[in-house]
Amino acid sequence: MTASTLPFDDLERVYERLAETLDALPEAQEGPFLAQLALALAHRIPDVSQVEAAIFEARRASEEEG
Repeated sequence: MTASTLPFDDLERVYERLAETLDALPEAQEGPFLAQLALALAHRIPDVSQVEAAIFEARRASEEEG
């Protein structure tokens, strides 16, 4: 990760908001919502290698859980 990461309390706040949003969506809309969110966040990161690293990190974490 970079030196400019969210403090834990803010990260927890984001997690809660994300969980609430996903709970409110129909299951069929969860995947498209997450894809749109990922693209919106990636648009705010000026370094493609950081975006690719985040994709790799998320995939690795998903594979470890599954």
